[in-house]
Amino acid sequence: MATLLSKSLAKLLQALLVLVVSAPLVLIILWVETDPTVSNNAPFNRGELSQIEQLLLDGAPPSPQNMSLQRLQFNAHELNLLLRYSMGVMKLSPTWTARLALNENTLTSTLSVELGRLPMPLFLNLQAEFTGSGNLLKLASLQIGKLDVPEAFLQFALTRIRASLESSNTAYQDFNLLLSRVQRVTVSPDRIDVELVWDPDLISNISNHAQQLFISDQDQQRIMDYYRQIGEIAAAIPSDLRAVSLNAFLVPLFTAAVEKSRSGSDPVAENRTLFQSLAIYINSENIEQLIGVELAATLPQPKLIEVRLRRRQDLARHLVAMAAITASAGADLAQMLATTKEAYDARYRSGFSFSDLAANTVGVTMAGHSTRDARTARLMQERLANLQDEADYMPPVGNNRDGLSELDFNAIYQNRSSEEYRQRLSEIQELINARPLFQDLPVP
Repeated sequence: MATLLSKSLAKLLQALLVLVVSAPLVLIILWVETDPTVSNNAPFNRGELSQIEQLLLDGAPPSPQNMSLQRLQFNAHELNLLLRYSMGVMKLSPTWTARLALNENTLTSTLSVELGRLPMPLFLNLQAEFTGSGNLLKLASLQIGKLDVPEAFLQFALTRIRASLESSNTAYQDFNLLLSRVQRVTVSPDRIDVELVWDPDLISNISNHAQQLFISDQDQQRIMDYYRQIGEIAAAIPSDLRAVSLNAFLVPLFTAAVEKSRSGSDPVAENRTLFQSLAIYINSENIEQLIGVELAATLPQPKLIEVRLRRRQDLARHLVAMAAITASAGADLAQMLATTKEAYDARYRSGFSFSDLAANTVGVTMAGHSTRDARTARLMQERLANLQDEADYMPPVGNNRDGLSELDFNAIYQNRSSEEYRQRLSEIQELINARPLFQDLPVP
């Protein structure tokens, strides 16, 4: 009897051991799948890109510097367009793919993440359901692969995560403040309708936190080095000079970048951080948004001096702003923001400006080549360090039709999807490509 009991106990312990050892494997089998729930996204066509531009334009407040009540409405197709584009901007696709669906008082989010393809393709598929709860959407259920996460565990985990982030994460605290600005959320099969208070200071803080997430410690040090050098360049400019050419900063900064690359530094990273630092200075912004408050406090404040391009301060600001965005997030986003910004000006401000758009496009082109690959980055450093004239990269702008209202623009070009408008953009790009700085560059 004792022997039988011992054998039974041994088998029970063996079974428990097998269960413990195999539990992670069972979870992996339940979580990981060989096919994605959401397929890879197709490239955007011209019509989709124009629609995204229009959505960005319609969603922007008339006065971004002032607090206001803003209403956003999107149908499922528009939501998915914006989602696809956002994932591309964050460089998550094609590894990550996602889809949103609208139902009565419910938003369903489906996400597929490719984990690898050897020896077979593996994907982590998640599906989350959010239901309307007052002025917010509440996570009601989560499925990971074939496994439904128990609601009690899900809510417990969310509570613990929130408590941890609220006590230690400034970005999350700002995000919570943003959620508190939401006045109403309504979800129906046709659309999602959101009303929120636009708070420019809060939006700026969240934008700064987002930028810092994508800047490594090494890049922060590079930014600080270039910002110090910008201060030295500004300090050396005679006090009786009211303004200087953009070249007064480009030439010495890229001369320094050449030396750093020759010493073994990554030329793409040098060019990227150079443009980021220069855009902060020329546009009179705070370096805190790139490196945070603590590191910014260690830097001396450079003397401010007006920087011009073709004798215009606004053109210099446009160029370096788009160069920084291109270097950070890519040419596609920068070009879309550039055209959307001019459409916004046509609707609410000084009017559509092809001169501004030309400067924007020069910035996109300059930074695009400068951060494309190591070989082209080094070549662009050498050329920018030896600039002789602004005409080396900036075409004349005197014959541009500027200050067009939205009504006048539509009377000439119909809309930003028209062949006439696209032809005008192509002409501007051809003029830029013909500048000496961009001649005979390596083919991608």
